[in-house]
Amino acid sequence: MPRPRRAALAVVATFTLAACTGGGGKPATTANGRVSDTTTTSAPQIKGARTPAELSKALDITVPAGYTVQPDSVDDTGPSDLDKAVADDGEDDARDVFTRDRFVRGYQREWARSENDQIVSYVYQFADNAGAVDYTKRVTADAGAQTAGVSITTFTVPGIAGAIGVNGSDPSFATATVTFVKGPYSAQVVVNGTSAAGLQSLVTSLAEEQYSRL
Repeated sequence: MPRPRRAALAVVATFTLAACTGGGGKPATTANGRVSDTTTTSAPQIKGARTPAELSKALDITVPAGYTVQPDSVDDTGPSDLDKAVADDGEDDARDVFTRDRFVRGYQREWARSENDQIVSYVYQFADNAGAVDYTKRVTADAGAQTAGVSITTFTVPGIAGAIGVNGSDPSFATATVTFVKGPYSAQVVVNGTSAAGLQSLVTSLAEEQYSRL
């Protein structure tokens, strides 16, 4: 099962995405680098959602035929308050980081067509762009880190400035993620499958739609 954003980024390297629940370890897969070229001065002026329900609507992206939206009870998806975000992050300093970055709310949505074929979108809302940028750096700090037995590559997303894309695969599982910032939002889209074929193009198109909806 997919994990939350930070685990997803870091865990691409250990491939526990398909075997773990949505909690503990911190939203979702995804270089020993940081989010680059993302600054508050060039950030678009985006009006943040006022309620969890309003944020939820922003995750109504269009997925391919065969994928079915999952209830919020599956993989601990749905709305995230501060306590849930801290638990999903899983690090000892998570509460301090979320408080410093002025976390407001989050939402996670999952679609699935089989146990290993899943799409997950994670959106965290902060009080301002600076908080979203800072938290996204935390999420992507290990994106692209290499692990024995796993193929990890990064890619760019032409339609989203500063986005970080990561592909990961081993003989039995594959995942592709795109993580980006838009205004007060830190967002990540994850696509899991048994084969890497087509995942990068799919996650790119889904991320671009998610970006446009925020």
